[in-house]
Amino acid sequence: MIETIIFDYGGVITATRRSRCFSAWASEEYGLDKMQVEQIFESGHFKQYMRGKIGPREFFSKFQGIGVAADISIMSRRLVACNAPVPAMKTLLENLASRYDLCLISDSTPELSQDVRRKFQHIFRVFIFSEEHGFIKDDQILYDIALEKISTFPDKCLYIDDRMEKLAYPGSRGVHGIHFKNVESLRSDFVSTYEMDHALLADYE
Repeated sequence: MIETIIFDYGGVITATRRSRCFSAWASEEYGLDKMQVEQIFESGHFKQYMRGKIGPREFFSKFQGIGVAADISIMSRRLVACNAPVPAMKTLLENLASRYDLCLISDSTPELSQDVRRKFQHIFRVFIFSEEHGFIKDDQILYDIALEKISTFPDKCLYIDDRMEKLAYPGSRGVHGIHFKNVESLRSDFVSTYEMDHALLADYE
């Protein structure tokens, strides 16, 4: 029986990945090629930012180097604005929190982590943010840290992520997994695979 549900943030609770949202803004505001902007997010610099190894000034200066004239505080606020949750997902989480222990794991930055905590402190018992522990999900050890903090047997945990490959390592530890596609498919998986109370999720019919 599932006791704890662990959610990824970007692409699950939010509609789009932060890099795509930010790239769309930079493209519209400054006429930059989206791929050029996204390449910075895909670089080692962003991973180091999410590991807490560098700060916002060092990271966002990379965008100034390709012609984004906005100052660092503006770019930082824009990245946080790209962190907006999907309303239907937030409602689903509130419903689930009445019955299950909810936890969150996310590759994040200090600004993003603060924003997520503010919005979801009443829903999640445990927050595992990469920048607070010095590891990102690709490092795998972040999942071990999460399981230790959660203190629930892995086979009683269910992990939700929009990227299939991210389910592999938690699965090797005995954690159940669902590949997130959209709210409706998630609701269906909850009911059909894990026999969750249909009435608990009835708002999504």
